[in-house]
Amino acid sequence: MRTTAATAAALALALSAVVGVSADGEPGKTTVIPTFTKDVAPILYEKCANCHRPGEIGPMSFLNYKSTRPWARSIRAMVASREMPPWSATSDSMKMRNNRTLSQDEIDTIGAWVEGGAPRGDDTHMPPVPEFPSGWQLAAHGEPDYIIEQPFEWTIKPEGSEPYLYFYQKIPFAEDKWARALELRPSNYAVVHHSGAYIVDIPEGYSVKDGYLYDEKGNQIPPSEPMGTKASSGDSDPLAGANKLLSYVPGRGYESHPEGFAKRIPAGKYIRWVLHYNPIGQIETDRSRLGLWFAKGPVSHEVLNLQAGSPVPGSGGRGLYFAQGKELRYEQGDEASRRAYRPAIPPYDESFRMMGITPVNEDVTLYSLTPHMHLRGKSMKWWVTYPDGREKVILDVPNYDFNWQIQYELETPLRIPAGSKITNVAIYDNSPNNRWNPAPEKPVYWAQQSWDEMYQPTTQFSVDSQDLTKVSTQPATQE
Repeated sequence: MRTTAATAAALALALSAVVGVSADGEPGKTTVIPTFTKDVAPILYEKCANCHRPGEIGPMSFLNYKSTRPWARSIRAMVASREMPPWSATSDSMKMRNNRTLSQDEIDTIGAWVEGGAPRGDDTHMPPVPEFPSGWQLAAHGEPDYIIEQPFEWTIKPEGSEPYLYFYQKIPFAEDKWARALELRPSNYAVVHHSGAYIVDIPEGYSVKDGYLYDEKGNQIPPSEPMGTKASSGDSDPLAGANKLLSYVPGRGYESHPEGFAKRIPAGKYIRWVLHYNPIGQIETDRSRLGLWFAKGPVSHEVLNLQAGSPVPGSGGRGLYFAQGKELRYEQGDEASRRAYRPAIPPYDESFRMMGITPVNEDVTLYSLTPHMHLRGKSMKWWVTYPDGREKVILDVPNYDFNWQIQYELETPLRIPAGSKITNVAIYDNSPNNRWNPAPEKPVYWAQQSWDEMYQPTTQFSVDSQDLTKVSTQPATQE
């Protein structure tokens, strides 16, 4: 293992404690080896335990010495390589408030602890075990104000491929609600490829019963067919981009927003659950939950979603998409129509390039960015070009990891003036050099399964001109 000078010094001090001399050779002067209770547990509790605890996505628990000690050398290797805690953004990116990377001092402390024999230490030095309300990642917000549960438990077959599944339920509120924080939690992480909760209308004459959609003749719409639905629109949803509440993929599934900014949960409409499962060789079940923490004070701006290449809603202008430098021309529409225009990634191509350019024709404020590709995804980068030609990198992810997808939350929201443009570039590696590539000899098409590909870089933003504190918003009409 490669070690830094600081790590080497820490190890020297640790060894000096054993022989009773200092690192500079001074006899009788000892340095205490780091212990779990005093030195390591505080690091793990702050940066790791949110995932590495019973029932969470981390495969082992770091809440006590007994469960942590067998993994000591693996922990050292993973933190020294900075593979854990997972964070793929470079230092060129803007500062993110959800950055859990370890400092070099913290990495060195863990390294010295392991080299010193990973001692337990005095139990009186053990910090209190963090409290995680009901397993929710957003522990700092306390228990959710409201939980919306997937209509029923779904059974996943042991093998084969699973289609996207669509289930529906009426939003259970008599008036619009504003969520300052949201979290989507599967009950079975092992089988969930992704899940999502969206706001939709249902067509006139259609109905929902026990999670299923029925047409005007009373025929059940198969859960694998999203037919008949349309994105939310109307007086309670004045801006496009408001239909997506939240999605879960490994590494993300929760978000929170600054005071005064929130996502709308409109009364009278429906939640459409979009679920995609991976069979794992045995029958499994899942039932996801959506936790909502409501805004405590007035909401001035609605948080919206935008895919790279799409224009800011209502601002006019046309988004731009490019594949290998060639513009893809098509009407704005759903993701299926977009995929149809994208050329396949050729076999053995290690640098296939996709680009989306978003024109900003009115002032917006940017809060977060979320890369999403599949197994061939290699890197993704966003930058803004201002009207005067200046460029600023927003997020640079040179080593994208499909197994741990992060929503990067800006520490300070970025105001982007009208006349700017936001550019996103994604690189795909379909070569044998990609360790996750299941078949480098085959072309890769744009579809739903993990062995297919997606280009879905999304941002969360608000339109500055929208000030809800100065506009009267009426609750949606109840059915």
